[in-house]
Amino acid sequence: MAVPPLEEPAPQEKTAGPAQSLYDHDFALWATEQAQALKERRTAALDWENLAEEVEALARSDKRGIRSYLENALLHMLKLGYWATERERNESQWREHLINACDGVAEIIEDSPSLRSYPAEVFATAYSAARRRAARLIGRQDLPQASPWTLNQVLDESFWPEANDQTPPSS
Repeated sequence: MAVPPLEEPAPQEKTAGPAQSLYDHDFALWATEQAQALKERRTAALDWENLAEEVEALARSDKRGIRSYLENALLHMLKLGYWATERERNESQWREHLINACDGVAEIIEDSPSLRSYPAEVFATAYSAARRRAARLIGRQDLPQASPWTLNQVLDESFWPEANDQTPPSS
């Protein structure tokens, strides 16, 4: 799909219609105008319902980010630990992805310290999702049902999983 030519909206487009309509049709402009109204303390200009939804969405976004980074860290730990045939060729890249995931969790918690306990809340769920993905990628259905690593180990950039080169049991 081609992007239409970009041009500055006409002045009447910026102010036409209620805030709800602007929210639905030009989110970026709506957000800019809402931010300005907040800074200027113009409460009558605020779209309270949509502002409340967007603020709630910010918290959900941070939680989704933590879970996603944690799942990716676990996926790469499973690759490092259980994908013997690809380890030598991909190990440095997997380690880099693992470090990136750990950094992502740390950055979100640094910005939102109230989420410090959230990784522990979603650890088992994130491992389960990472295990499913790893099983498909690696072609092994014998990966541990529960994480062989603690949350602290997963988030420790200096910790690397040991290679587990055991051949999967025959079916």
